Amino acid sequence: MDENQGYVIRQSILFDNGRGIALGEHPREGFVTWQFTEEQGRRDYYWGHYYDDGAAAEKDYADRAADYQRRFRVRAVKRPIAQQMREAAEQAGERPAPPRREAPDRGDR
Repeated sequence: MDENQGYVIRQSILFDNGRGIALGEHPREGFVTWQFTEEQGRRDYYWGHYYDDGAAAEKDYADRAADYQRRFRVRAVKRPIAQQMREAAEQAGERPAPPRREAPDRGDR
């Protein structure tokens, strides 16, 4: 799980220009939305909007992402499903399942 300044990143969207929006949650401080720049897999977070209310932070996250996408005419970068599944398992506190192997061909029966 990605973390910044003690905030666990709960959601993020990365655009094809290397910029994105993230929603973070801190156990004591509340919620934040940040804009970020991603280069070589590392993120630099900036322009935080801080909230006590999770619903208000989620709305700001959606609004910021939609506004950025509209203004700069960028597309969201889609991650491979295997990566999305690993991230979901990490967020749920589970160990990721090992990769599945194909069953051997047993021929005609």
